[in-house]
This record gives sequence, C-alpha cells and structure tokens, in this order.
Amino acid sequence: MPRKAKTEEEAGKQSSGRDAIATVENSIFASPTIVNMAIYAVLEAPQELYFGSHSEKNLNILEKVVIDTEVVEDGGKVPVRIIKPYFSPTKQRGLERRAVAYSLVRKMVSEEGREVIELMPYYKYFNLSIDVTSTYEKGWPDPRDILTFLWGATWTTPAAYMRGRIGYGGGVAVQGAFERKQRNRVEYNMYEITEKKEGEEETAQMLWMKEYAEPHLLIPVVRHGILLGVEDYEPHAMAYAFLQGLILAGAGTPKGVDILQAYWLSEAEREKTLVVDVGCWLLPEPVTISPAILSPMEALEEFKKKALRHPSFTNPEPSEIFEKAKNGVAVRLIGNTAYEFLRKLAESFASNYLARIESLNTPRVKALQAGVNR
Repeated sequence: MPRKAKTEEEAGKQSSGRDAIATVENSIFASPTIVNMAIYAVLEAPQELYFGSHSEKNLNILEKVVIDTEVVEDGGKVPVRIIKPYFSPTKQRGLERRAVAYSLVRKMVSEEGREVIELMPYYKYFNLSIDVTSTYEKGWPDPRDILTFLWGATWTTPAAYMRGRIGYGGGVAVQGAFERKQRNRVEYNMYEITEKKEGEEETAQMLWMKEYAEPHLLIPVVRHGILLGVEDYEPHAMAYAFLQGLILAGAGTPKGVDILQAYWLSEAEREKTLVVDVGCWLLPEPVTISPAILSPMEALEEFKKKALRHPSFTNPEPSEIFEKAKNGVAVRLIGNTAYEFLRKLAESFASNYLARIESLNTPRVKALQAGVNR
C-alpha cells in the first residue's frame, strides 16, 4: 500500500527540523580559530580518598581494576595479578561537568526600579539537568551554554543528543595502595530515635567499613579536547574545568587531589607533573604511563621520557600559543609552564565568560542568537 503523502504541515516541520540541526551544527564550530588540546597529568591524593564502586552490607567498596602482568623473579617471568584503585574517566568527566555547573555567573535583575547584579550557579541560570528536553524544548541550546556545547547533552523527547568534544582517560593508580577502615556516624533520624533513660539520652550509631585509596597515591590522567573554538572560550573552559574539578575529586569526605609536584625535570626545582599539547592536526606522542607500573619513581621516569621527546615551548601566553597552532606548529608545554598556561586560560574563562555571561558576543552567540529568539 503506498505511503500517504505528507501534509504541508508535516513537511514544514521536517524542513524546519533540518534547518535547526544545520544551524546548531554550524554554530558549534563558529570560531575562526579551532584547535585540539591535550592535558596529561599525574595527580596526588593528599589524603585518603574514596572513589565509589558499590555498597555491600555495611561496606562501601572502592572502585578498582585488576591487572594481569608478569614480574621477573629468580631469573624468570612469573605471572602476577595486581589490584589498583581506579579514578574512572566517567567520574572525572562528571566532576568537571559539575565544576562548571556549580560555578557562579553574574545575572542582572531589577530590584526596586534599578538594575543590580545577582550571583547564581551556572546550572540554575540555564535551568540545566541531565535531560535538557524541558530546558531547550525547540532544540536550540542557548549559545552561551558552553557546558551543553562542549560536554554534550541529551534530549529524551524526541530522542536526540549533542556529542561532547572532551575525552577522558587514565585514572589507574600507580601504587596498589588501599585500606579498609571502620567508620561510625550518628543516623540522620537521630532525633526520632533518641530516648531518655534515667535523665540520659541514648543515640543509635551506625558502624560500617569503607575502603579508601591511601594518601600519596599517584593517579595519571588524560584529557583530549578536539575541535575547540578559541574565540568561543572552549580551551579556556576545558582548562577551568580541569583545575576546578581537582577540588571535587572523591565521594563523600574527604575530597580533593593535587597535581603532583616533584623533582622530575631537574634536581633544582620541584615542578608540576603536567604536560599540555596544543595544535590543529596530529599532536605529539601522548604522555601516558603503563598501568602495570607499580613504582612511583619508574612512573615519573616514564612520564619524563615521553614528555621530553617533543620540544617544549617556554612562553605560557595563550595568544602566542594559539597563533603558533594556527600556523601548523604542535606546541608542547611542560611542568610549571604548562600549569601557568592552564591557569591563564581558566582565569580568562572566569573573568571574561562566567562573569559576563549576559553580555557575551562570541562567534557562537552571533551565529545562533537569531534561532534561539524565534
């Protein structure tokens, strides 16, 4: 049976949908300068941390990975199984999304006949959630919402998504250091269960065990950002999320990791174990560490060897680095220079993007503003 011809209304909706998709796709890459950027770092746990896997009866299980490898023993190779804590890439991505979502933006509001500045969380300003169907009902994301444009988003009705452009890797700890420790706490409903007996109060306490990654655990991590619009502040947002996300690492309490500082480049100065690559095409060899390595010293030697295989740039000024990348140069920054570069990008994102969210005039805003206002 032949299909029924589409009505003019249905055809119009389909055409309008195609136009919307094309407009949004064009706005994703509206910046005249587009680069790729990679971040490689060795993180250090300054205290015990919990990266949750699941809970069993009175026991919180740390997320771990099992590695089958070989060691040399008595002149021969012996198979061994190593269990290591795991700061999974999915957790890393979620933390960095929240690092942006929980940041403050400036909003102008009317109060008693005058305009005043109100600070509010990014996610509240854009009314964001995991599903953006109700936020962007017409499928047009707000052009200022860099979280949606760079980290992606999902619409459930109708089913659609925007692909994120930052990839996460690493997370396997160098040492297999974790412990199971007893904890106790007063239940949240303690006031309901408190009873007075002979003038004294009794409260119920809950005892349970929890696995923790131990302090000084070293965790190599990787970020790859592809097709980042410089004028749309995407490299800046990636740097900001990475640095701000460090303080959110770990479930519950305590939280926070640091970039390891060590004498890995010279014996004269401690430097951040950090490498940043920027370029338009193929970036230098990734600075990654084998998950089978158990020794911190061996891990740092591996990191150093790979980092120094490509010449490094000593000027952390972002404008010069992006200009070199546009001219076909793959730029590598190492140690404290790499950290200063990321810090400059992050500070620029905070002061020129988050603090000016309502007056942005980036290429994406110009490209998409007309569609959002329809």
